[in-house]
Amino acid sequence: MLCDTHAHLDFDDFDNDRDAVVERAEKAGISCIINPGCDVKTSVKAIRLSHTYKSIYAAVGIHPNSVADAGPGDILEIAHLASDPRVIAIGETGLDFYRKRSPIDVQIRAFRGHLELAKSLGLPVIIHFRDVEFGGIELVGLRYFEGISGVFHCFGGSVDFARKVVSMGFYVGFDGPLTFKKSDREEVAHAIPLDRCLIETDSPFLTPQKYRGNRNEPVYVHEVALKLAEIKCVDVIEVSETTTRNTCELFGIDSGI
Repeated sequence: MLCDTHAHLDFDDFDNDRDAVVERAEKAGISCIINPGCDVKTSVKAIRLSHTYKSIYAAVGIHPNSVADAGPGDILEIAHLASDPRVIAIGETGLDFYRKRSPIDVQIRAFRGHLELAKSLGLPVIIHFRDVEFGGIELVGLRYFEGISGVFHCFGGSVDFARKVVSMGFYVGFDGPLTFKKSDREEVAHAIPLDRCLIETDSPFLTPQKYRGNRNEPVYVHEVALKLAEIKCVDVIEVSETTTRNTCELFGIDSGI
């Protein structure tokens, strides 16, 4: 039993075979797939998928690369969508200083709004932090992170920042790049306790090394689990059970384990 804590199955990449993709995942023991929204439109799609497939749960939010295009009422719409019983988190939200498709001040305001929404609703948050570490926490303000649980997904930061994230009560999400040759994420995975690790695919992106060149999909989260087990020097069953338990505890999912 495994969980893919981050997959964009609402994207057009899956329009031709979405049923088959979900079926493959379920047959391979993927008990839950979390589909975060990137804006209002994709958040609505995520919710629709969560009502269509038993294994899919939704998160709602506006990605930092999309906040510049968001309308004045979009965060209120996200708050409304969050009332759906299949919504288990706020996100994907955060800061992206790599692409900078949205001005930094706009990203910060939007991220604060998402954190405040998550706190008010008692929901965890799925955080995108790219090309930003301690400075991002300082810009947003540490107080906005207090009283909130969540995951820094697709973690690509330093060991020191990973430890900071864990000390703040957050989880660290690992995906396909952990399996890449000469990966820069193995050291982080080694340093973080297994009970603070989540695994994900970020489908359709970041396909694990074994399947590079193909579209990524939730069934490939097995590759991430195998690599994490190798790094931790434990059996993959222990990784599967622990990361599934972490997922269920964070997002309030009844796993059946």
